[in-house]
Amino acid sequence: MKKAKGFSLVEILIVIGIVGIILVFWGLTLNSKQKETRDLSRIRDIQILRDGLQVVKNETGGYDRSYCQPGSVSACAQNQMSELARYVTGLASMNDPSGVTASCSDLNACKTQNCNYAFIGVSIDDYEILFHLEKGTGSFMTLGCYAANPFGINIRN
Repeated sequence: MKKAKGFSLVEILIVIGIVGIILVFWGLTLNSKQKETRDLSRIRDIQILRDGLQVVKNETGGYDRSYCQPGSVSACAQNQMSELARYVTGLASMNDPSGVTASCSDLNACKTQNCNYAFIGVSIDDYEILFHLEKGTGSFMTLGCYAANPFGINIRN
């Protein structure tokens, strides 16, 4: 009697099941890494803004000379008097890397979803920028709303 060559239906289904499980885990890992990459990009953007605002204060005597109003960070570049636009290249396109349209100026939005970086206030000696981390990374391990000011970056509750 000749033995049949090839794989049985059960063997093929087992292999398909194993490949499916591997793909699911790979997809979950990829999604997590994408969130972490976007968080790293957000932190980099905010640090660039903080550095630029510090240069504005050192050169002009106050953060208010950035001429940035409460609202979207990228909108600050539209003000022709903005000193910050001189020191931060790409300010006009500095938005959340996820491509959302919601603004972090809404604290509830900032706490619960991705949102565009927003100035909450700018004065001679102080400023506050809100942004959202969707996973947390590095020194900022908690997801949620963060506030950047001259003294650092902290979670905002």
